Amino acid sequence: METLLFYSLIGGLFSLLGGVLLLAIGTKIRQTITTSLLSFAAGAFIATSFTDLLPEAIDQSGKAHPVLLAAMGGLVLFFVLERLLMRYGFKNDKHEHADHTESLPALLILGDTLHNFLDGIVIAVAYVANPALGLTTTLAVAAHELPQEIGDFSVLLDHGWSRGKVTLVNILQSLATIPGALLGYAVGTALTPHLPSFLGAAGGIFLYLGASDLIPELHHRAGHNHVLRVVIPLLAGIAAVTLLVH
Repeated sequence: METLLFYSLIGGLFSLLGGVLLLAIGTKIRQTITTSLLSFAAGAFIATSFTDLLPEAIDQSGKAHPVLLAAMGGLVLFFVLERLLMRYGFKNDKHEHADHTESLPALLILGDTLHNFLDGIVIAVAYVANPALGLTTTLAVAAHELPQEIGDFSVLLDHGWSRGKVTLVNILQSLATIPGALLGYAVGTALTPHLPSFLGAAGGIFLYLGASDLIPELHHRAGHNHVLRVVIPLLAGIAAVTLLVH
């Protein structure tokens, strides 16, 4: 059990390295490249959905249709949640473009916490099958989370969060791998049949965050002026996740 908890801790916290490196960049430099960082984040979230979560779910399920239904469910769920947050949680008298992004940090934290929780379950299931496989899975989880964490830090910093608050929140959500691992260990392989649906829903959530929240925000920020400053980082985010997953 101690080994499994250690693995889940590594899987969650090691992924913070990318975000910590981002904090090391000077504030002025970070503000200058904010649009590019958000573009990288959008690419990372979309790639996490299409190259990691959905393929893994389909591989485990053996059928694409139920996984895609779960992905659609996750996407619609977060759309409804965002509308509720915009209506009741972030209500302003004056309608501004910012109204559409105020709820993004809450959605991002919720989605990433769910992802980390599922990662913990995956690590535990692999560990129960074979402790050596559990270690390999842990390293893979930590690696593919790196670009995603850079995206998380970029978005939260852009919304005015302090460096300390961003770091604390990301540490706490990364620790969600531990209860996931404990649940996965407790139920063993009994949870495995349901993992494809959970992973599919998480894939839909990440697709929503990247395509529905971040990309429209990029269009608003860049206007008609920039192409390479937006397109290249987005492709870099996709490439980083894809290379680390495969």
